[in-house]
Amino acid sequence: MSFDIPVLKDISVIVAGMIAFITLWQGLFQYSRQGHATRASQFIQMRRRFLEDEVFKNLLNLIATNSPDIATSSIQDRRNLVGFIEEVALMMNSGLLKPEVAHYMFGYYALLISDCEPFWTDLDKNSQYWAVFHGFVKSMQSFDFQSHNSDNPIRL
Repeated sequence: MSFDIPVLKDISVIVAGMIAFITLWQGLFQYSRQGHATRASQFIQMRRRFLEDEVFKNLLNLIATNSPDIATSSIQDRRNLVGFIEEVALMMNSGLLKPEVAHYMFGYYALLISDCEPFWTDLDKNSQYWAVFHGFVKSMQSFDFQSHNSDNPIRL
């Protein structure tokens, strides 16, 4: 059985095309996985920064109890906490963090901060400079977590 040169050429082009396609597909798959890993790493660093920072932990404890003592805490510390929540909001608005993840991990705290009147002592809660924070709070208030069923787990 002998093959013509044109037939061998056609077969080699088909095989080379298949190898190129498989290589491209694997490259895209690895690129996608790398993106997920990078986002997961950034998210874990943010979560640690949020929950392990002593200043934030103290503020969150005071906020959780709606303690009037929070009004005596540093204005800059309170600004930094709201600024952190705004970072989360910006990541969500940019598509780097899914809304359900933002809601699940940070929404509760944003709502507590918004509702804690002593937190806003000496801060202008209605300032235009808190627009990102207030937008995030509104999106967290209207987030329909019920529509996110258990068959569709939360993913980064």
